[in-house]
Amino acid sequence: MEKKLLKTFSILAISTFISTTSYADNMTKSNLAIGANIGTTGFSLEGRTPFTDSLYGRIATNYFYYKHSMKKGSLDYKGKLNLLTVPLLLDYHPFPESGFRISAGIAYNDNKAAATATPNKPVKIYNTTYQPASLGTVKAKLTMTNKIAPIVAIGYDSSFINNKAWSFNAEAGVMYQGKEKIKVSATGLAAQQQSTIDDLHRDANAALKRVKKYLKFFPVISIGFKYNF
Repeated sequence: MEKKLLKTFSILAISTFISTTSYADNMTKSNLAIGANIGTTGFSLEGRTPFTDSLYGRIATNYFYYKHSMKKGSLDYKGKLNLLTVPLLLDYHPFPESGFRISAGIAYNDNKAAATATPNKPVKIYNTTYQPASLGTVKAKLTMTNKIAPIVAIGYDSSFINNKAWSFNAEAGVMYQGKEKIKVSATGLAAQQQSTIDDLHRDANAALKRVKKYLKFFPVISIGFKYNF
């Protein structure tokens, strides 16, 4: 499915580029806008170029990193969140001389999270109580199935439209990341038993129950600016 989406979009992008080469060659205005965004996908560097008066190509690199430690009940937690996406999009402006755009494309998706939990006293997971030494340090890693993720969005972008060097842009959409994959392990002797690993997996899935819908359809919301070269 991912390869088919990538192939389809690549053919569309190449065809659009070839069909508009003469247009791009004859343009007297700027043909490259570069800028920065901030939003749910992190901090972004983005470039945009026109194909026609209503169709534009856009590529970006989005990145965000965060780590946090805390103590909750009988567990000491450490967590890391790493967001990395590289979207390739087509922007269609349905109204002449309007910044309103409809966008679609794909993104390389390497969003992931990792966490460790170390019990500081006996901890109960479902119906089993584990001693700190027998459980050891519990490690969990969360990744998503779609490394190539489709994106749809609507937004506003005045680059190449307002005839000014600086432009403003905003976007709201979703990226389909697929299903979450959780890998759980522990360092203690109890982790050698499959029943312990099963309990840890069930506990990790229960903790993600409230946010699963946001993981599957990741919100893409951003604001930023560009400079026309």
